Amino acid sequence: MEIMYIVPMLIVLLLLMVAFFSETKRFRREEYIASHDSLTGLYNRESFFKKAEEIIRKNPHRERYMVCTNIKNFKLTNDLFGKEMGDRVLADQAKLLALARYDECIHGRIGGDKFAMLIPKENFNPELAAKNTSKLQYLINNANYKLHICIGVYEVTDIKESAQVMCDKANMAIESLQGDYGRLIAYYDEKMLERLVHEKNILSEFDHALEDNQFRMYLQPQISNTGTLTGAEAIVRWHHPIRGILMPGDFIDIIEKRGYILKLDEQMWEQAAAKLGEWKKRGIDTISISVNVSTKDFYYTDLYQAFTGLVEKYDINPGLLNIEITETVFMSDMQSHMEVINKLRAYGFHIEIDDFGSGYSSLNMLKDITADILKIDMAFLEETDTPVRNRIIIKAVIAMAKELGMNVITEGVRSKEHVDFLTEMGCDIFQGFYFDMPISVSAFEEKYKLK
Repeated sequence: MEIMYIVPMLIVLLLLMVAFFSETKRFRREEYIASHDSLTGLYNRESFFKKAEEIIRKNPHRERYMVCTNIKNFKLTNDLFGKEMGDRVLADQAKLLALARYDECIHGRIGGDKFAMLIPKENFNPELAAKNTSKLQYLINNANYKLHICIGVYEVTDIKESAQVMCDKANMAIESLQGDYGRLIAYYDEKMLERLVHEKNILSEFDHALEDNQFRMYLQPQISNTGTLTGAEAIVRWHHPIRGILMPGDFIDIIEKRGYILKLDEQMWEQAAAKLGEWKKRGIDTISISVNVSTKDFYYTDLYQAFTGLVEKYDINPGLLNIEITETVFMSDMQSHMEVINKLRAYGFHIEIDDFGSGYSSLNMLKDITADILKIDMAFLEETDTPVRNRIIIKAVIAMAKELGMNVITEGVRSKEHVDFLTEMGCDIFQGFYFDMPISVSAFEEKYKLK
């Protein structure tokens, strides 16, 4: 009789235990789903931050890094190769990140293509991290498209700081790599925040500054070896309503890095063409203005249409609107860029090659490129301890330019000794502080009696 009661009780107990374990398993499964990213299996954003803070505060004396990664232009990967390939890249990126399996080391996907890792300082190997991330390239079987994965590193110094702020600082380090494809890893420092705030201020104010005509053309005179004014280079100044006049070094690199340089260049081209049109109406038709064209301008606009349109709009001589390019323009797509330049020269524009000698392809470039003016910087003469050798090189460069049918402008001229030496070497035109710094258009016109 007792057995008849015991057996049902055991069955009930067994069923209760099965139900308990099943519920526990379901709960753990739901907890896992709630705390982990479904695509990669890593901690999701909220769980990563929570777990990281727990680890740091449990063992506050251990030195750690917060490491974040970001795939540049990841949206383009999806657009070019499809979302399935994009998901595969993210999944493999997570697997590579998870190879760092150390005590108190955790990983998470904190949004989109952004990943984070809290790792003990002694376990972080930057060379290995860069090597592992570069392995993702095998997924994209396209020689013309490169996955570029950036790594930002923040050293944890304040254990009371939230994990989100730590990641924000690591991502600030990544921001500093914008436009720099030669580096993969950047470390956060306190000045980075100041630079980032400065960059964001520049970018947020840029469009309004363009509309408000805060960017003004200044002119630096170019003087011939006979002492005659032959032209000027257009150099931009930002007349900021609060911070005063900003020099190009304060904003050009930021604007160029973010891909906004064409808007600024177009405004400078327009101001130069308009001024040449004014001078023509006053009977001044011998003074040229040189304007800068950046490498990115070749990709973002039809340069031939842009410049010929300005000639027609302001009824000016194209030979007075000189187009200044750097030799870096020819580091890629040389053939297509040369087609544009040859069309511009055929129309009547003069092409200047700026910063000659700053790259590694100068002589090879001159073999294939036809230009009208070669610009040499005097800094080239003074940067080393062998000025005699440099003078020999400058003399040879000037002679070579003449043989190729080009005039030579030397910029950065700061003394009469420079002028005398360069005149003896055969230089045609000088530009530099010895004659004048870049000055406002009205000051330029007054000084050289162009009004």
